[in-house]
Amino acid sequence: MQNRTESLQAVWQAIYRGKKFFIAGHLNPDGDSLGCTLAMTSLLERMGKKVYAYCAPAIGADLQFLPNISKIHVDTLPAKTDFDTVLLLECSDRKRGGDLEAILQNAKTLINIDHHLVSDAYGDVNHIDSKASSTAEIIFQLFEESGGEFLPTVDEATCLYTGVVTDTGRFVHSNTTAEALRVASALVALGANVAQINQVIYFTKPYIELKLQGRALEKMQLQLDNKYSEIILTRRDFETFGATPAQTQGIVSQPTMIPGVEVSALIKEEPDKISVNLRSRSAVDVSKIAQTFGGGGHARAAGFKVTGKTVEQVAADLADVVADVLKKLT
Repeated sequence: MQNRTESLQAVWQAIYRGKKFFIAGHLNPDGDSLGCTLAMTSLLERMGKKVYAYCAPAIGADLQFLPNISKIHVDTLPAKTDFDTVLLLECSDRKRGGDLEAILQNAKTLINIDHHLVSDAYGDVNHIDSKASSTAEIIFQLFEESGGEFLPTVDEATCLYTGVVTDTGRFVHSNTTAEALRVASALVALGANVAQINQVIYFTKPYIELKLQGRALEKMQLQLDNKYSEIILTRRDFETFGATPAQTQGIVSQPTMIPGVEVSALIKEEPDKISVNLRSRSAVDVSKIAQTFGGGGHARAAGFKVTGKTVEQVAADLADVVADVLKKLT
């Protein structure tokens, strides 16, 4: 089994060999997925590679500030699929980046870089480190393995810091390790725009989102001896405020501030599915709950999607699973 250095060097070798790259993070990109996509796109271009950067279905308003965001092809796949190398970032399986099968089948080399606890080694070259706080932490380590040949630029550092700070929840989640803090410190030293990142992501919220957050907290219900918080947002709720399910950032974490709450769930009724976000205070691994429903994620933050059921049915099924999990804590 390769150690971290050997695994990262294998990634470097594949990158050096490649000439024409397709790069993507997971669907509904967050700060880590998008930050890494942008940082790697920039690096590959500096190396003289041709790059097609992709994400779907859209980029949230809170991430539009990231440097060189215009280089991302949003929900638009290339007409030609003649890429010799594909780089998938934070995609726990090969379908996590979207409908990319034609591109994946034509590529000579598929590089997979991820930090999820449950992640398939589907690439020709894989670097999966579940101990890493974020994929951005791994990408910074990849820069370090260049032996000084490449250091993150200011823009790349800003993108990578965004990945670390968002995946650690501003350095409060349990994945805030000494290594995560070392990487963050190094990125700040390289010029990451910390003030802008904090202002835009954590201290700016549109009126509609604040109104939706108010509705969500109003609908919050405590169950299972007040250890489980459930928030259900229906299609009518979104229509009332002219909001979308994507405008729910941060809501699911709010109930974990209540003493005694171990698990928080945000259940959203979307046009074609029910999507669920999960958060844990400390004792419950919500990724295992999500896996029960075909989803995944991290111990303290996870999610899943369900089709063919009503929001009430999903809520009832989820409550049953959470109840079983909480019983094991006593």
